[in-house]
Amino acid sequence: MRTVDGAMVMGTIWAAVSLVGCAVGMSTTGSDDGSGSVEVGMGSGGGPSRGRQALDRDRVPAVGQPGSMSMPEAQDYTLDNGLRVVLVRRSALPLVSLAFQFRGGASGHPASQAGLAALAADMIDEGTTRRSALEVAEAVDRIGATLTSVAGYDVSAVRMTTLRSHLREALDVAADVIMNPTFPPTELERVRAERIARVIQRGDQPAALADDAFARALYGDAHPYGAPLLGTRESLSALTADDVRGYHAARYAPGQATLVAVGDVEREALDSLLAEKFAGWSGPGEDPPPLPDAHASGGGRTIYVVDRPGAAQSEIRVGRVARAWDTQGYHEVQVTNTILGGAFTSRLNMKLREEKGYTYGAYSYFDQRRGRGPFEAGAAVATSVTDSAVADFMTEIGRIAAEPVPQDELIRARNYLARRLPQRFESVDDVGARLAELVAFDAPLDFYVTYVDSVLAVGADRVRATGRAELVADDMLIVIAGDRSLIEDPLRALGVGPVEILGRGPSS
Repeated sequence: MRTVDGAMVMGTIWAAVSLVGCAVGMSTTGSDDGSGSVEVGMGSGGGPSRGRQALDRDRVPAVGQPGSMSMPEAQDYTLDNGLRVVLVRRSALPLVSLAFQFRGGASGHPASQAGLAALAADMIDEGTTRRSALEVAEAVDRIGATLTSVAGYDVSAVRMTTLRSHLREALDVAADVIMNPTFPPTELERVRAERIARVIQRGDQPAALADDAFARALYGDAHPYGAPLLGTRESLSALTADDVRGYHAARYAPGQATLVAVGDVEREALDSLLAEKFAGWSGPGEDPPPLPDAHASGGGRTIYVVDRPGAAQSEIRVGRVARAWDTQGYHEVQVTNTILGGAFTSRLNMKLREEKGYTYGAYSYFDQRRGRGPFEAGAAVATSVTDSAVADFMTEIGRIAAEPVPQDELIRARNYLARRLPQRFESVDDVGARLAELVAFDAPLDFYVTYVDSVLAVGADRVRATGRAELVADDMLIVIAGDRSLIEDPLRALGVGPVEILGRGPSS
């Protein structure tokens, strides 16, 4: 990859922005209550001037109420071979987004085989009965499409985005890699070596060490959520070609799959191509095994330290086993987390970054999964303030349950979530991603139709109740990757809880 002078790059970007600014003009009609419309005009000189109002620079424009989402209709049906299809027609651009999603992911195999789902996804386009790995890449490049294969904790997916005119060729490639991978031994060993190298690299990254140790402390060694998706050196070295083939046969079957298709394609045309390209693809596959119990820590607050001698910073993770993905309480959790650490103006970032200057950024989130996912808050802070930062984390987490949230802060959080929603549906890939998430957790496909109204209806009492249920400060685990010689004694003196020293964790 060539590198170029940063100033030249920025100059080019600003030139492009200037040209776009000349070509696109916006005129707003309507009142200050937000009920007006916005027109975008294409032309020179900043767009149409008809109806332009004088701009009063002494008044701050009023911000209207967030509008509700109008969602396109989703066609949801199942083919004869068991493949579920969710189709949304969006014809503004001649593009089609395809996502073949398979149940299971890393939770579809034992924790002792950590990395298997990701390895299988990585290998899926490394050679088929019809094409070599190079020929797969050439077939995708020839039609200007994209092909990715990924694995998460709960699902694996093969995704393509293509021009409508090349949909037949794109589905031909997708069918080939899904139905006919051969997992060539030479390619398997190459990919395995690359992934082991990445594991070794993660062992030198404090953030990765903290993340892996945090997951293991929460879930233990026997739960799939406790192991890194990438795997460990030990688990990757032990995986065989038969393991990969067996996982593929169980998971990549039509009975375990959903195709989420969004774009400029009619159902009749799509069904015809699926019947042609996926002829012979059949079978129920194997349902993912039940997840082991994942209880909240229950043992009071404990601090785990992963020693990083000489580290200038400490990577802090605070959290507990929280809730699974569920429509019930979903909006309350989103609003609550936005107040705590889900936005730049959230409490954690304003305290640790803006007020104290401990970090470049502090955050929190609920990772809601098929099973009970983690709540996590974190930041990278200077070594000298590690104990003070931990105290601030615990204080801010505890405040959510202990105090009613002020109305202005609640309104700001609700509006932040409501106004951000449209940008999550900008492209065909965005729409596909939102629908795929709903499919993964068996949620209704019209979930986002009422999202804005549901978010705006969350009151202070429900935020406090969510804090009491999900942000139990006395049940938080704390994991810190940092210089033990400098942080251990201050952490013990803090009195938050006992301090235990961990090894480097599952990345080692």
